Amino acid sequence: MPIRLKLFLAAVFWGATPTVGRILASYEAPYIVVGGRFLIASAVLLVFMKFRGEFLKIPIKLWLKFFLLGLTGILLHNGLMLEGLESVAASTASILLALIAIKITVIDAVLSRRMPRWTIIVGILLGFFGAIYVVTNGHPSRFLDIKVGKGEVLILLSGLSWAIYSVVGRDLLKSYQPLLVTAYASVVGVTLMMPSFFHSPSITLDIFTDLQSVVLISFLGVFGSALAFLWYYQAVALLGVVETAVYINFVPVFGVFSAFIFLGESISSSVLVGGVIVLAGVILVTVRSNESDQTFFKTSTRP
Repeated sequence: MPIRLKLFLAAVFWGATPTVGRILASYEAPYIVVGGRFLIASAVLLVFMKFRGEFLKIPIKLWLKFFLLGLTGILLHNGLMLEGLESVAASTASILLALIAIKITVIDAVLSRRMPRWTIIVGILLGFFGAIYVVTNGHPSRFLDIKVGKGEVLILLSGLSWAIYSVVGRDLLKSYQPLLVTAYASVVGVTLMMPSFFHSPSITLDIFTDLQSVVLISFLGVFGSALAFLWYYQAVALLGVVETAVYINFVPVFGVFSAFIFLGESISSSVLVGGVIVLAGVILVTVRSNESDQTFFKTSTRP
């Protein structure tokens, strides 16, 4: 399957996350929900690894990086997002999370000590504007009206955690397969969240005995975590962290569709316009001098 198609599908799954998160936020137990989600994701990824025979012994000195991946990309990114969604509207969260691609680009530029080419800068900004256009229903100036409270800060920190996860993971992907890196990071993240299951056992029981919650958490675990996280790291390995990050701007576009499907919210022409703007940004980032034709259809043979 072409790697960019995998990124589109990952954006579809992630687009549903704020909507599903708003439903699960009623339990006010974000880390129990995230723990359950990645418990399922870890199981799926480990089964993949078993069939592919990709279990490898990791040097002790590298486990610090895997710990950082589990802490940032699994625990903090998802836990802070759900905690923030307890007080922040899904649309506002989508706007703030659209900053992720910009954060990744800045972190990458600082660490690599080189400025990205102008097409990347313009493409990233176009993608961000397109995402804002969608979630503000064609009124991007509303972005300036967002009041920053605790919930908004948590969402911003969630995005920063994902940016760190993306950049740190890139180094490990030079030596290990994306499946191994994703699976081990997921296991570390679940391990860090295990105490939350026992901190409030009654809430844990309520969540995992409610059919709707189990179905939603399973969806997030299999599609929004195991597959989407794996495909994301496959893309980082093939395309680079910055080019991969720009696809995150499609998440709000699909987020509006998920809100329409699951919550019955209205949908307007701004979704089409914003989606086209995001696509233009993606194309601009993807274009490379004398090699755009060769790279656009890069394919990953992994699941």
